[in-house]
Amino acid sequence: MARARSWTLLYGRRKVGKTTLLRTCAPHDLYVLVGHGGGHAVVGDEVVPVEEAVREVGAVLRKGGVAVVDEFQRFPTRYWDLVASWSPRGVLIAAGSSYGIVHKVFDKSSPLLGLFSPLHIDIIAYEEVLAQVGDPLLAVVWRDPWAIPHISSVEELRERARDLALIARGLIGEVFTEEDRELTDTYWRAILLVAEGYWKSTDVAGALGLRGGLASASSILSKLSKMGVLRAVPTLGRERYYTVRSPVLSLILYAEAKYSVSDLGAAPPELPIGREVQFTVGEMLASYYGAVQRYSPREDIDVVLTRGRRRLWAFEVKLGPFTRPEAAEAVARLRKVAEKAGLVSLSERPPEVGDVSLGPRELYQMARELAKSRGVI
Repeated sequence: MARARSWTLLYGRRKVGKTTLLRTCAPHDLYVLVGHGGGHAVVGDEVVPVEEAVREVGAVLRKGGVAVVDEFQRFPTRYWDLVASWSPRGVLIAAGSSYGIVHKVFDKSSPLLGLFSPLHIDIIAYEEVLAQVGDPLLAVVWRDPWAIPHISSVEELRERARDLALIARGLIGEVFTEEDRELTDTYWRAILLVAEGYWKSTDVAGALGLRGGLASASSILSKLSKMGVLRAVPTLGRERYYTVRSPVLSLILYAEAKYSVSDLGAAPPELPIGREVQFTVGEMLASYYGAVQRYSPREDIDVVLTRGRRRLWAFEVKLGPFTRPEAAEAVARLRKVAEKAGLVSLSERPPEVGDVSLGPRELYQMARELAKSRGVI
């Protein structure tokens, strides 16, 4: 992250690396971390009243310096008018672990409206992880930075599912806390249902038995998507395919939903890693081809890439190898949906019977190309 030249609001779910990014990659003259409740802040190695931190931020900005205010959603709004008076002097980088802070800052009545440029920080792009670790399967679960110190393989993830389930519940609880929401039983059950494979709002509504039916379920899923907990993948129809945004969280929550690992303690016999690979690789393919990633539930096509009304590509994604008959059958099915057909295998390059065949080496090369274009490597 180069030296910022304008006031910027970074926002995204907790534990996606915003603080690390700010501390190590954003040159600054002052770093302030606002504490819970907004009454105090950490400046350097000291805990000070937030009023003192505000004065220090103002002093840096008036001198034309760069100040970082982390956990800006906790920053008392009573100081927003004062902050606005400092613009356009200096550069203020505000970071918030809340999607709600974006709406507050850019609300029509906000004194900060028009002063900040928003910058969303998501989990790490698959290609940026793959380009550095070289393992197409491990890169899927390492997209969420908090998981990197805890697991070194998908098998270790399965074996440690019970311990990681406790972390997952706490992490999602933090997300709700920063959004000033309560992680109610209804929200938690909705998240677990999606992790288990209930992707349609109608199915979630039926499983939850909500009084408001489909409308209530749709509202819950939409809110969870805006909070960064879920992701809504467009389909070729009118539905949205809801999935847990983080692949590693999705797998852990699947283990909790299906096998109650936090209560029973036993490691789950299996995890739906193929599902996570399908959507994760699909994201990279969409970036590479400059298209929109879609899913085709009716035809059960793993990845469909569209641009406008054109269906450019359809892909079949597998963990294991394709036999030539399997490849030929898949390509015939894919070509009924899109202009071109591609095969992807995480174990070896598929037979060249379609328009493109991508194995581990080709995926790695694609990832390197994308990462280089963004200056990541």
